[in-house]
Amino acid sequence: MKKKQLLFLVLSLFFVATAFAQKRVVKGTVVDDKDRSPIPGATVRQVGTKAAALTDGNGQFTLTTQDNSPLEFSFIGFKTQRSNLADTALFIRLQADDTKLGEVVITGYGGTTKKAFTGAATTINREQFKDIQATSITDVLQGNSSGVLAISSSGQPGEEPTIRIRGVGSFNASSAPLILLDGAPYSGSLNSINPADIETITILKDASSTSIYGSRGANGIVQITSRRGKGKPKLDFAVINGYSSRAVKEYRTVNERQYYELTWEALRNDAIRDNSLLATNGVTTPAEYATKLTPQKLVYNPFDKAQPFDADGKILSDAKLRWNEDWLDEVLHNGLRRDYTLSISGSDAQNKTNYFIGGGFLTDEGLIKESNFIRYSGRMNLNTKITDWFEAGVNSSFSKSDQNYPYQGNAGASNVLSFARNIAPIYPVHLVDFNTGEFILDGQGNKIYDFGNNTATLGELRSTLYRRKFSEGQNVAATTSLNPISYSRLTASGQGFANIRFHRTLSFNSTYTMNYNSTKNDMFWNPFYGDGTTSSGYSGRFITNFLTQNFTNTITYNNNFNTIHHVNVVAGSEAYKAYAENVGASTTGFTFAYPREVSYGTTPSASGSIDENRLESYFTRLSYDFKEKYHLTASLRTDGSTRFDANHRWGVFYAVGASWNMNEEGFFKQVKDVSLLKLKASYGTSGNQALSGSFPYLGTYSSGANIGTNPGAVINTVGNPFLSWEKTSQVDIGIDFGFLRDRITGSFDYFDRRSNNLLFDRPLPSSSGVGEVADNSGGVKNVGWEFDITTINIQRPHFTWKTMFNITKLRNEILEVAPGTTQVKGRSWYDYYMKEYAGVDPTDGEATWYVDKADGTKGTTKVYGDATQYNVGNRLQDYTGGISSYMKYKNFDFSILASFGLGGEFYDGNYQSLMGGITAYGNNASVDLLNRWQSTGKTGSDGVSILRTTSNNANSTSTRFLYDHTFMRVRNITIGYNVSSSLMEKIKLRNARVYFNVQNAFTYFPNAPKGADPDSGINAQASSSNTTPNRFVSFGINVGI
Repeated sequence: MKKKQLLFLVLSLFFVATAFAQKRVVKGTVVDDKDRSPIPGATVRQVGTKAAALTDGNGQFTLTTQDNSPLEFSFIGFKTQRSNLADTALFIRLQADDTKLGEVVITGYGGTTKKAFTGAATTINREQFKDIQATSITDVLQGNSSGVLAISSSGQPGEEPTIRIRGVGSFNASSAPLILLDGAPYSGSLNSINPADIETITILKDASSTSIYGSRGANGIVQITSRRGKGKPKLDFAVINGYSSRAVKEYRTVNERQYYELTWEALRNDAIRDNSLLATNGVTTPAEYATKLTPQKLVYNPFDKAQPFDADGKILSDAKLRWNEDWLDEVLHNGLRRDYTLSISGSDAQNKTNYFIGGGFLTDEGLIKESNFIRYSGRMNLNTKITDWFEAGVNSSFSKSDQNYPYQGNAGASNVLSFARNIAPIYPVHLVDFNTGEFILDGQGNKIYDFGNNTATLGELRSTLYRRKFSEGQNVAATTSLNPISYSRLTASGQGFANIRFHRTLSFNSTYTMNYNSTKNDMFWNPFYGDGTTSSGYSGRFITNFLTQNFTNTITYNNNFNTIHHVNVVAGSEAYKAYAENVGASTTGFTFAYPREVSYGTTPSASGSIDENRLESYFTRLSYDFKEKYHLTASLRTDGSTRFDANHRWGVFYAVGASWNMNEEGFFKQVKDVSLLKLKASYGTSGNQALSGSFPYLGTYSSGANIGTNPGAVINTVGNPFLSWEKTSQVDIGIDFGFLRDRITGSFDYFDRRSNNLLFDRPLPSSSGVGEVADNSGGVKNVGWEFDITTINIQRPHFTWKTMFNITKLRNEILEVAPGTTQVKGRSWYDYYMKEYAGVDPTDGEATWYVDKADGTKGTTKVYGDATQYNVGNRLQDYTGGISSYMKYKNFDFSILASFGLGGEFYDGNYQSLMGGITAYGNNASVDLLNRWQSTGKTGSDGVSILRTTSNNANSTSTRFLYDHTFMRVRNITIGYNVSSSLMEKIKLRNARVYFNVQNAFTYFPNAPKGADPDSGINAQASSSNTTPNRFVSFGINVGI
């Protein structure tokens, strides 16, 4: 307070000189147009004169004018506004300027201005995402920041996202960034954080920004700042209702007629190739063989004729289908999403105490029936300035979520989407009477699920013996409800802080943060249907309690010398403790399907574990600037971790950064169109100790092993007392710019990030009895550049249009190969190695692959095992980025956001499973098989080989299913209307807004098969274990009182 008073006094004395030419005294108040809260420190200047003033703590000012020129009002983060001298008492309402909200950059243990910042960071403000259907951090990050990959490859509601900053920095340890919530490490689920409670998200990328976090900053930092209250008390209520559907269409597959005809052709080709099949089956021609065996091999005949084929293997024109059920329609639906938030915020009249209280409820139904995500969340933040020298506050939040989802742990029969996609269309979902073609009903008149075997099904027996060729005993339409899986999470976070200002230049801050997470996973497999039949059912319950505590103490010295030197020094200590306990119980052998509790099984088993690790840290940072032109930042941190042996426990990390604001130089003063031109460079080191175990330097044993009748123990893992930190160094060189009064702003950064002594599981000889040991081996480099630009294209009183664009180029290289791995030094961690498909031999339709010959030339082979494995591409895209546009006309606004990727390769395993021909009876087929090789005169498309029921490896892993990964996805479209302020005043509301929103509106993925999703994962590989991505269409209403 004394510092502010002194500043006001100095400025007031400065402005006294203007009083000699006074004409009149003007008084007024400057407030935030959004909530009418006062703006202290705003500049009031009379245009064309030297008359100027600053608003006080209540936003009020007094100015002695020199003539009748208008007044200009400005403040960081708000649009500059002018007002004519029509009155001596003014009430000025400044509007927020979204383009300047990023002026303040939140850094480690403090903050700085964008002008003084020497590092690389991206700040995403609430204004950029508050009106979209954001239910998780992923929705906010996608496409909004260069160098950041944020995806949720599974469409399952509530699934954890994958976030990577500037590539993968570790092979075996975690490559996930450090998450900070209100300045403290956050260990909970990101899906537990309600985006409605977030004020800003700052992504710190370079070493000068992250090194002060030492061993936890190697992979970048995502810093989340929760909302605070200000101004008069406000109540805000928001409602979003919508539904989800598929963002990409399903792969195109054949119908019942086509599938039967393809099977007929494959069987005929078998008989042509092996004439002995004719006599064995009592026929004389390959066509007769195929006609006889097709219904037998497939078991199910969906047609009303016992022999539905003509002489050429085509379904007779008068053959009619007796059933036609779509498996995907049976397991998928359009899910509803409802999101409600309510908050109360504000501050007292003196702005000494501010508060924010918010709550939210989200329910999100997944695309797969029986899947959903329900979240209850709440937050309370309270800060108060008790005296001029003492400030304290608390931040607290809780979240309770329940997630129900179908089993999708692998691509097998129990995976819902994989099953529904890959089962042939000839198989019905429900039991059918083969004689009549009618569905068999239970006693209540309901259809009965068909499990493809001759067992009792929901109390009914099949009248005809049969065994379905595809996944006998399975029916995912039934087991999504019969075999439930649920995941519940309770998260609570509490933070208390106190700040003591000993002097205007010296302050002390102490912060204690606790995060508690409790998860419960319940699984049940019905004893009579699906996977549970082999073990007479299964029930399991697994509970994890995870508690982290973080205690930070810092002393900050901040001073100006002679108005040209500014020094800021931070020194502190931090203690972190993580404690986890796990307990689980499971059983098999159920007599009945209910109850589902573990105690009702006959073979119970239990497990449990306790894990704990600690981190002790000391750090300091020096920031200096001269005349706001030259800036220097240096930091030092030492961490001690219990994950390593005492002799290797401590690591030292440091960073230095510098910047030069060229536009502040005298020779730039005449260049009025340049508002910012800053050169910056930084270098620093950080570490990584995020291994899966807490004590990898110690060996572990299992007891209970018997030698005869004697108890014993066996070695589980071998410890490595020499294990130490991963070490990452990073160079960043860049430029920040602003032109035309910041109508054009942006930045360019080049970075070189190198990680060595990577934490890796090194394979051991089989004679050791242990498979591997944790070790420091291997190195990797990520080099690239990032470019961000924001332009205000049009800014008129009633129309505004601005655009934002970002693009990243990243290259990855392995510097050192870890022993026992398949990586190649000098190549990329993301490289694909596989056999190269050479197409179809036009003479016989057989698949071929390339092979290196002994003479050094490249030939082809029909034997898959003989083909050479090549380096055929890279999962890392050449360029990634995002583009957005925002337009506002009077009370209407429109925004669109898209992300894109150029180059790189994408492997489509889903499409691969549909291109196997008829090598597995009952497995579905892509429509592309209709353009197969049939004869020397009907070669079909290049790559689709002859059909046979015996494998020719045509759909084995090869470049046949490798595609260019270039894509663009429209992530968000919003159209909104803000009710006029005049109407708001009449109905006593502060604001009201209605809007329409579409997420994942459109996907352009031209070079991949229809049905492929470009967001299939960090590995750029489509997997059957992933749910298809969602498109959300919603309507929202925001009301403020």
